Amino acid sequence: MKINYLKLFFLLTIFGFTSLGLRAQVRIVQVNPATNAIKLHNYGSDAIDVSDYYLCTLFSYGQLDGMPLISGTFNIPAGGDVTFTSDVDLTISAADLGLYNTNNFGSLSAMEDFTQWGSGGNGRENVAVAKGIWTAGTFISLPPPYEYSGDGNQNGSPFWITSLSLQKNQFPAAFEISPNPAKSYLSLEFYNNQESKQIKVFDVLGKQIYVQNLGSGVFVDINVVNWNKGIYIVKIETESSSQSKRFIKN
Repeated sequence: MKINYLKLFFLLTIFGFTSLGLRAQVRIVQVNPATNAIKLHNYGSDAIDVSDYYLCTLFSYGQLDGMPLISGTFNIPAGGDVTFTSDVDLTISAADLGLYNTNNFGSLSAMEDFTQWGSGGNGRENVAVAKGIWTAGTFISLPPPYEYSGDGNQNGSPFWITSLSLQKNQFPAAFEISPNPAKSYLSLEFYNNQESKQIKVFDVLGKQIYVQNLGSGVFVDINVVNWNKGIYIVKIETESSSQSKRFIKN
C-alpha cells in the first residue's frame, strides 16, 4: 500500500495540537495576599499534577512542590481544587501573580494564568498581555481577598471579585445576584442595610451603563429587558467598602 507521508505528517501534527488543546486547564481562582493563601482549580477533564509548577510574583519565584497544603492535593482531579500557602510572599498593596508550568518565566507557553491587583504594569504583566489573557495596565481594584468569577474561559480583571469568604456582616457592600443568567429583571439582595449604597453596572468593555443610589434597603430589582445579551459587571459601593460581581444577560 502506498503511503502519503506528507498527509500522514499533517494529520499527526493536527492530532498533536488537538491533544495539547485538550490538556487539563488549571487556573488561579482565589488569592489572599494577607495570608499568602492561593486556590487553583482544574477546569480540564483529566487530573493534572501541578507539583512542578511555579509561582511568579514581582519577579520572585517558587515551585509549588513543598508549599504547605491547606486542602486538596497538587495532583488535582478533574473539576477539583487545591489550596495552599505560597512560600513566596504576596505584596498586599500591589502585585502580580503568575502560574507557570516551567521556570521559563518569559515564555508565553509556560504561563498558565495571571492576575494582578492594586496597580497595573506589575511583574510579568507583559507576558500575560502578549499571551492574550490580560489587558495592559488593568488590575483588580477591590478589597482582598480575591476570587475568580469566570467559568475558566474568560480572562482579565473584570472577572475578579472580592471573595465572600469575608464575613458578610463585616463587609457592608456584600450582596447576592439572582437570577444569573437574567432575562428580564436582575434582583440584588444586600447583607447590610445600615449604609447607603450606589449600584453601578458596566459592560464587559468597562463602559458604565447603569447607576442608582440606594438608602438602607435590602432588596432591589433592575429592569434589564432592553439590555444587549452579554456579560456585565455589577459594582456596589458604600462609604467603607465595595464589591463587584458578574452576571450574564440572556
